[in-house]
Amino acid sequence: MIIDSIMTMKPAHRTLSGSFSLVALMGLAFALAAGCSKSEAAPAQPGAAHEGTAVTKGPKSETESYVAEIKGSGAYKAGAEGTVDITFATKGDYHINKQYPYKFKATDPAPEGISFPKPILQRADGSFEEKSGSFKVPFVVSKAGKATVSGTLSLSVCSDANCIMDKVDLALDVDVK
Repeated sequence: MIIDSIMTMKPAHRTLSGSFSLVALMGLAFALAAGCSKSEAAPAQPGAAHEGTAVTKGPKSETESYVAEIKGSGAYKAGAEGTVDITFATKGDYHINKQYPYKFKATDPAPEGISFPKPILQRADGSFEEKSGSFKVPFVVSKAGKATVSGTLSLSVCSDANCIMDKVDLALDVDVK
């Protein structure tokens, strides 16, 4: 019925939004006909970014399907390279998505006094198993005191029923001597 009404409109009266509606409707029909598997974004959780929603960064983000965390990995000296560990593990029936391009992107621009020798870590820079993964994020702080190492982890976990893709904002305060 909707398609018939759009198609019977005179070309001068068709709107751009009507054309987009037709394309969206045809895409939906194609997806249903193709029997696509279910894919969804994870439900909103504190500490995780969902669909462009700004959230407060923290050292840990946990949902029903995974937990992601940023942890310190030792003592830090001003002017010397240190690392933090980004770890994530699936829960329940979920596993690491073998085809997803996992990455960790340090906050850009970096906070004053912090530099990241490699500001974007790709899947090849990390370590992945069936139900967990990790990255070692290198950074240098120019002066002693407290510094915040932060960035966004892009991840995907799957179960037999669906795959979830998410972006998680993580941040950790470190003491630099």
